[in-house]
Amino acid sequence: MQAVILAGGFGTRLRPLTSTRPKPLIPFANEPFLLHTLRQLAAGGFTEVVLSTMYLPEAFDQLLPEARKAGVEVVLSSEDTPMGTSGAIKRLAHLLDGTFLVLNGDVLVDIDFQRLVALHRERQAAATLALVRVPDPSAFGLVPVDDDDRVTAFLEKPGDLEDSWVTDLINAGVYVLEPSVLDHVPAGQPSSFERNLFPSLLASGAPVYGYELHGYWRDLGTPIAYLAAQFDLLEGRLHLPINATERGRSQWFADDTRIAEGAVLRGPILVGQGATVEEEGRVFGPTVLGPGTVVAGGARLERSVLLEGARIERGAKVSDSIIGRGVVVGDGAVVRDGAVVGDNVEIEAGNILAGGVRVAPNVRLGLGAIRF
Repeated sequence: MQAVILAGGFGTRLRPLTSTRPKPLIPFANEPFLLHTLRQLAAGGFTEVVLSTMYLPEAFDQLLPEARKAGVEVVLSSEDTPMGTSGAIKRLAHLLDGTFLVLNGDVLVDIDFQRLVALHRERQAAATLALVRVPDPSAFGLVPVDDDDRVTAFLEKPGDLEDSWVTDLINAGVYVLEPSVLDHVPAGQPSSFERNLFPSLLASGAPVYGYELHGYWRDLGTPIAYLAAQFDLLEGRLHLPINATERGRSQWFADDTRIAEGAVLRGPILVGQGATVEEEGRVFGPTVLGPGTVVAGGARLERSVLLEGARIERGAKVSDSIIGRGVVVGDGAVVRDGAVVGDNVEIEAGNILAGGVRVAPNVRLGLGAIRF
């Protein structure tokens, strides 16, 4: 059976991280996020994956060798213009030869794919949607089901009026579909699963079912979610393989790491290949240090993610933030409170970045620049 991953979005909510890479390729636990999904699919028996791309499509070539190692053959297909979610699948119809799985390329989900497919076939469904309960559904489209788990409606985001929360079930971004459902998608026109295809299926009387998830689920669309998911992994709430050796409790170290005798490392930490923590450097988890990163003596890093080659200089403090590839946080600079710094930024001494500020790639912040 085939799987299709939708990976063509621009990832605007995750800028500046997505200014230089597609969202599904953002490092997650020091590996491209999408590689974790491909491994999950391989474990679920899927050996052929069609990857629908558009934004920076050539970047996905890097995945192919690792996907093959995981037991998955990936077919890349890039669209020229945005066709929407179901429109992208319609464009790939000639590559699909039977019942197929669809996943959004930006969700982390703990799901038994084989059980999902088996239920779909048992019910003779046209479409089966994975659904998840959320405590606050105000920002999501709602998907109510009847006592037999048959979907009864697709409702727009209800907003903050709790009286309109007819259910707390939302679309989890994982579907099993029959090829016949694509007859409801017009060729060559943009089309959405939620706004077009699924409502059309319901109107036609086609059997559309829900499958409630009881495991982990998170949309990685925002910096807060991106940080939280990696913290969940390090703290044991999310279960994925970590490509490093665990030494002690919830601390993982890749090859060639250099941890000075006088360095302080506490809490759940992942240290990437060739990373360095110098004497009197302090790292407090949950934190991820990417390959080749450096935490200099006297620097303090906590509850953050450093991407490849980032450097935290002496006396600098970074907390609750995301630091891009090749960034230099200068002596005594402070980055905190949800800041997101794009690749190859130089932050000179005396800077304070806080309050969710986002810094575009390839800039230099001179002495005394304070941004909130």
